[in-house]
Parts: sequence; C-alpha cells; structure tokens
Amino acid sequence: MEKKLVMTFKDETENKFNLTVNSVKDSISPTEINNIMDYIISTEIFKSKNGKLVSKTSAVTVDTSATEHPVGN
Repeated sequence: MEKKLVMTFKDETENKFNLTVNSVKDSISPTEINNIMDYIISTEIFKSKNGKLVSKTSAVTVDTSATEHPVGN
C-alpha cells in the first residue's frame, strides 16, 4: 500500500490548487507538513494557472492500493 500526501492551497484568485507527493513516509508529522507547505508558498516554486500560491487550505494523507485484473484479447 502506498501513502500519498495531498496538499491543497489557494492561489491569488482564491482557486484551489492540489499538490500530491507520492510515497510519503508513515511517520510524517503535522509540523513537517506545515513547514513544507509554508516553504512552498514562501519560495513560490509552484504556481497555478492563475498565479502564485498564497495560503494553505488542507493536507491529507491517502493510503492507496492497486489490484491487477487479468484481461483477455
């Protein structure tokens, strides 16, 4: 099972922008998440189609699993 971190920000026009990080460690803390989100905003390393990211909205970790199903021709 893989763990993903989905961080949601608001941009300059108040639109939501999601940033997903794959393979997040199980022990990631709320402090670490807040710190990286603050860093992303302050350095402006990501922008939405509407401009720079200006605030944090939410962050969630998502556990995912995949099941492969055989298919015939």
